[in-house]
Amino acid sequence: MYLKDVLNKCKEEGYPITASGLYYAGKKFNFIVKREGNRNLEFDKEAFFKWLNKVKEEIPEGWLPLCKIAKLFKISLSQAYILAKDKNSGARGFGAGEGVIYVDPKRIKEIIKQREDSHKEKWED
Repeated sequence: MYLKDVLNKCKEEGYPITASGLYYAGKKFNFIVKREGNRNLEFDKEAFFKWLNKVKEEIPEGWLPLCKIAKLFKISLSQAYILAKDKNSGARGFGAGEGVIYVDPKRIKEIIKQREDSHKEKWED
C-alpha cells in the first residue's frame, strides 16, 4: 500500500483526509490490515472504495437530524428516536460513522398522525 497514493485518491474524489485519519478509518473499516509478522500493511481496494463512497454520500434534501426533528415537532429526543425506529420512517445514518441519524420530516409527521389516530376512542359503532 502506498499511503500517499491513497491520500491523493481521497483528495481527487473530494474527500481530503489526513494520513492518521485515513489509517484510523482503514483499521476501523478493514481496508487497511496489518498482519502479524508482516511489516507491510495490506490494502483492500474494494473495501476502500466502499468506505469512500459511504463517506461521500450526500444527505437527501430536506432531511433533518433527529435533534432538529425533536425541536420541529416539539417532542423529546428519545421520542424522536422511537419514531425513527418505525419501519416507515426511512431513517438512516450518513457518512463514515453513521452516528447521526437523519429522517424525512414528512414521514415523521405521517407516523405521528398515524399514532395519534390509533390512540383515539372510536365513539361510533
